[in-house]
Amino acid sequence: MEEQKTENKEELQQETTEEKNSDQGNSSTRSSLLWIFAGGYLVYTGYRLCANVISGAEDSSTGFLVAGGIFVVIGAVLLIMAVRNLAKAGAQKHEMEEAATKKAAEETAKDPEIAAAGKKRMSIAQRAHLAESLDDAPEEEAK
Repeated sequence: MEEQKTENKEELQQETTEEKNSDQGNSSTRSSLLWIFAGGYLVYTGYRLCANVISGAEDSSTGFLVAGGIFVVIGAVLLIMAVRNLAKAGAQKHEMEEAATKKAAEETAKDPEIAAAGKKRMSIAQRAHLAESLDDAPEEEAK
């Protein structure tokens, strides 16, 4: 009975850790997408500034050409960094999935009961009910 309690606690801790990691992944993806949009906007703005100076539009000076060049460089750096971050996050996610699959296979190979029963997913309500029944179990045994 106590083994079951510790197994349930370990499973809940593992799932909580996995949820935190996935939230961090989403945050990283969002920030990378924001960097892509910002970098694209800076490249576009820099290009338009340079194009206006080269075409000889009114109210354009060499200062706009310099500013446009700086915008293009900064925007390109943002785009490159964002793409690298997205690629790195994708690789880490893939590695985590492989590790989880390998760990599950090892656990199944160690314990024949798990292999026979298979891992069954529980809803939050079922987990709460399980926790309640575990809390009540020592009281019933004492009576």
